[in-house]
Amino acid sequence: MTIISSQHHIDWEIVENKMEEIKGFEKVVIPCTYVGYIDGTEYAMQNDKHHTLAAARELGITVEFDITNDSEDLEGEALLEQRYNDGDWYNVETSNPAYYEFDLVW
Repeated sequence: MTIISSQHHIDWEIVENKMEEIKGFEKVVIPCTYVGYIDGTEYAMQNDKHHTLAAARELGITVEFDITNDSEDLEGEALLEQRYNDGDWYNVETSNPAYYEFDLVW
């Protein structure tokens, strides 16, 4: 399954604060919502904790994606439209928005 996001903005001050918070953790859990299949590929969308993810990557902490259904039962393109943030959709696992490195999906 491909984890995607449309949040491009990362504030380094927030990342640094998160690094202090999670220092010593073995893993962090990142919440995601199941999107479904689009054009034959199964997707989930990162909901929150973009700064925590950036901090975990900086510290080499394991990341686990927790995928649940949308609270409003949205899926597919309807979900993506409602939860769109500030940039093109990208693959979370192969991108690093903290360094403006994006593997765009659409």
